[in-house]
Amino acid sequence: MSYSKLILLAVTAALVMGCTAAKQDSAAKASIEWRIQSLEESFLNFREEQRRQADKSAEENQAVQKKLDDMQASIEALKGDAGAAPDDMAAAPVQGKEWTSDLKPDEGGWVEGGNAPAPAQAAPVPAVAQSGEAKPWATVPGPPPVIPEPKVVEREKPAPASKAAPKPAPAPAKAVGPQGMYDAAYARYEKNDFEGARKAFDQFLGKYPKSSLVPNALYWKGETYYSQKNYPQAILAFKEVTGRFPKHDKAAAALLKIGMSYDRVGDQDNAIFYLRALIEDFPGSTPAVLGRKELTRLGG
Repeated sequence: MSYSKLILLAVTAALVMGCTAAKQDSAAKASIEWRIQSLEESFLNFREEQRRQADKSAEENQAVQKKLDDMQASIEALKGDAGAAPDDMAAAPVQGKEWTSDLKPDEGGWVEGGNAPAPAQAAPVPAVAQSGEAKPWATVPGPPPVIPEPKVVEREKPAPASKAAPKPAPAPAKAVGPQGMYDAAYARYEKNDFEGARKAFDQFLGKYPKSSLVPNALYWKGETYYSQKNYPQAILAFKEVTGRFPKHDKAAAALLKIGMSYDRVGDQDNAIFYLRALIEDFPGSTPAVLGRKELTRLGG
C-alpha cells in the first residue's frame, strides 16, 4: 500500500513540475518578444533622431554658406564701386606729397603774413521785370464759406409687433454610423490635420472594433505618422495591419510603406526584406509595382 502511494506522489510531483516549467517557458517567451519589440522601437527612434540631426546640420550649413555668399557678393560690389572713381577724384593730390597753390602774392590771391584782402563790394542786383499777367497766388484767400448743416429728419419707428413669430425648432441631429465616423476621420487626413485624423481613427477603432473598415482605419493611422516623418511609429502601425489582416488589400500597401519607412531610417536590409515579401505575397497588386521600383533602386 505504501509503495503505491509513493508512486502516485511521484507522478503528481512530476505533473506539477511539468506545468510549472511550461508556464515559465511561456512567460520567458513573452518576455523575450517584449524585449525584442522594445529594442526594435528604441533602435528606430535612435535612427530617426540621427536623421533629424543630419537634416538640421545640413540646413545650418546651407544657411552659413548663404551668408558667406552674400558677404562675398557685397565685397565684390564694394570693390567695383571703389574701382570706378569719378573724374574729379583723378585730379586729387596724392597722399604723401605737399600741396602747393598756383596763385601768386601779386595776384591778390593771398597776402604774406596771413592778412587777406578786403572783399570787393557786391554789384547791385537789377530789379526783376514785372509782367502784366494775373497773379492769383499773390492774394491770400480768406476763410471758406460756412455751409449750413443739413437737417436730420427722424423717421417714425415702426410699431412693435403684437406677438413675436415662433422660432422653428432645430432639426434633430442625425446619428453617425461607422461609415460616417470613418469618412470624417479620413476627411481630416485629406486636410493635412494628421493629429486630428489620428485621434478620430482611434475613436472609430474604439467604438467599432468589429467593423469591416478597421483595416483601412489602421492603415490610414499609419499614414498620419508617415506624413509627419515619424517613421518608427509608422512601421509599428503598418505592422498591425499586416499582423491582424494579412490577406486584406491594405496589407499590400502596408508592406510597401513598411519597406519605405525602413529605408527612410537607414535600415536597407529590413527595407529589402519587406519589399520582397510584398512582391511574393501580392505579385499582381498596384503596391507591388511600386515595390519593384523601390527594390531596384535599393539594389535588392
